[in-house]
Amino acid sequence: MRRSYGRQPPLPKPYEFVKIDEMSDEHRCHPKGHEDYGIDKISGELKGEITTLSPVHVASGMMELTGRRDFPLVKAHTSHNGRPIIPGSSLKGAIRSIVEAISPSCVRITRLRSNQLPNNTSACKNKKSLCVSCRMFGAMDYLGQVRFSDAVLQQGYTTEIAAIPSLYSPRTREGLYFDDSGNVKGRKFYQHGNLAEGNVPIEVCPVNAKFDFILSFDNLTEGELGLLLIALGLGTPKFYPKLGGAKPACCGTLEITIPKSQIFEDIERAYLQYDVEPTDIDIPKYIDAAQEIVLNDQLQQLADILKLDEQRQCPDRNY
Repeated sequence: MRRSYGRQPPLPKPYEFVKIDEMSDEHRCHPKGHEDYGIDKISGELKGEITTLSPVHVASGMMELTGRRDFPLVKAHTSHNGRPIIPGSSLKGAIRSIVEAISPSCVRITRLRSNQLPNNTSACKNKKSLCVSCRMFGAMDYLGQVRFSDAVLQQGYTTEIAAIPSLYSPRTREGLYFDDSGNVKGRKFYQHGNLAEGNVPIEVCPVNAKFDFILSFDNLTEGELGLLLIALGLGTPKFYPKLGGAKPACCGTLEITIPKSQIFEDIERAYLQYDVEPTDIDIPKYIDAAQEIVLNDQLQQLADILKLDEQRQCPDRNY
């Protein structure tokens, strides 16, 4: 008889999957490009504000001295010129993953074999035939139409130390990632909840800290701009993006708002006429236009995963 030596049963998984649908050739097309502005395309800039709803940690890869006896060394948060930041690449990656989940988009980064994926969902390889997320965010040898600046922590806020449980690499070869047919269950997203406590110190931006960032875009259709706004968490059903490290411990919950914006629906006319002013963004208008792109079942699945849940406790040990 094998002894358990007091080993506890695993806690519930802190993540769920969003189903991946098959794609057809109609879901890929030639991107607009960057050589000119389309007369029927939209360009502009959104000045966004991020509010942290749980501690946020984007690792710098460095350890730092704290001067504290309880935690003399911590895993440092990323900074630039002395200010804590969320790198634009991290923010772009988090929003892109949402766009991929709720639209007919390829599966870019995976170790899976093509026969474990739904038909025609392997990563786009031809820059003249790209899915919507690759057109918007870029692909091999193609820059994309959307750019995120670094999100900089506003003045008056500072970092603090949080102690989280030990975390381990995903066990991707385990059966829980696959259905009974051996196909991948979907795209993985971590849920929100109350911070799990442990003995691993990390530097975090605390709850209710605020960051400023700029999102620039060129040559988007109305539907693509709406898809981007939904991915930022500005649509219905409401959900909250999540990024950075320690997501299983419930770090990384964000709320994004757009206090300022300027967009040009006819950039060619703006260049030809002196007095053309940019307009504020009509968020409901573009979200409505995105309905031709959005996969509603996947959007609802994602919203169920990324909803706030104050009753949910993230795992503080094996799961």
